[in-house]
Amino acid sequence: MIKRRLPGVALMALALLASTASLSARPLSSIKERGRLLVCANPNALPFAAKSGERRGVQLELAQALADQLGVSLEVGWVVFPNQIFSVDCDIVLDSIVDAEAQGERHVKLSRPYQESGVALAFRPGVAPVTSYAELKPGLRIGTMVSSIARVYLGKHDIASIPFTFEDEMVEALGKGEIDVAAVSPATIGFYNLTHPEAKLQASMAFASVPDLNWSVAVGMRKADDALVDSINAALGKLLADGTVHRIYAGYGIEQQAPTP
Repeated sequence: MIKRRLPGVALMALALLASTASLSARPLSSIKERGRLLVCANPNALPFAAKSGERRGVQLELAQALADQLGVSLEVGWVVFPNQIFSVDCDIVLDSIVDAEAQGERHVKLSRPYQESGVALAFRPGVAPVTSYAELKPGLRIGTMVSSIARVYLGKHDIASIPFTFEDEMVEALGKGEIDVAAVSPATIGFYNLTHPEAKLQASMAFASVPDLNWSVAVGMRKADDALVDSINAALGKLLADGTVHRIYAGYGIEQQAPTP
């Protein structure tokens, strides 16, 4: 995440992966002794996180639920640029992409996955959705994130697209009819529809056959011992089972889809 919303909210998670190799573990006992769990989040990235306003965001609500399960308070370290994670020294980062190879190389510890994510196609009112990106017709104005995998992938298949810097700007342009289709996260589409009920966008997981554009997310832990990982996993299991995670996502118009164990 840089400033507003980037696909998958993954940049902080990638910085997390890049920074963990030389760090010693922060045990659960240390967090219990401090009495707080420190999460890194972007201050202006709804539906994921926000510093001001009535809505805290999915990540902060889920982090609060985890802290409650651990019996500690929640502290938020506000991070705009990924490298700020190092100075904030956070304990966890929500929505860390599950990548077994990167996890092994960087020694990062991840919780059990709690949500499926990726890139979807959103269609403005009046444009019929397609089930696959291959069905996109010539002449459609398609928005993609600049330098994103989706943009590169579409380009390789001779499908031109218009670059955007932020996902929220892209869906706003889509809602206004300035573009016809947008490659964005399902979460961004859901939140836009929640806050714009008068002109809802239609969505399609049109990249379902493309592994690089689909992933699971988990809680990333920068300096965790096994006890902390076990405790986070146990807390997530309870929150998934009692519907808390589902309710948090639903509050932002997002369908919660837990990965199959």
